[in-house]
Amino acid sequence: MSESNEPITIKSILVAVDGSAHSEKAVRYACAMGPPLGAEVILLHVVPMVVSATPYHDTVSDQPFISLQNLGEDILERAKKLANSCGCEVIDMISHGDPAAQIIDIASERGISLIIIGSRGVSGIKRLFTGSISDKVSKSASCPVMIVR
Repeated sequence: MSESNEPITIKSILVAVDGSAHSEKAVRYACAMGPPLGAEVILLHVVPMVVSATPYHDTVSDQPFISLQNLGEDILERAKKLANSCGCEVIDMISHGDPAAQIIDIASERGISLIIIGSRGVSGIKRLFTGSISDKVSKSASCPVMIVR
């Protein structure tokens, strides 16, 4: 790892929100850090892609997707209201796909300086096989990641 004397500047903060108490706390941290640093704060919710077969085997229902999309929009709206109540202006984004992959890709594409994400505390056997989104993001993101508990 090379050492540099150049100052670190945080120009943009990406906050992954999922409606949990941990993600609300992540929004609060971003709002505490972003404005004083002059950093843009971006709220991102990723709608996971699911396929749900109907009883009619030759069709696929889009109802689960529509429900998840609506839920995602509600989560983003609540996060935006929380940020505004903290005196923080934000940009809100919704994306679709694998949450960890989308967070990593969007951060890279937008040149994000810092990702803030909540830890949901997945434990035991489930975590052994799947890992948490915050673990995947922290291991693969090209920028620093702050995990909020």
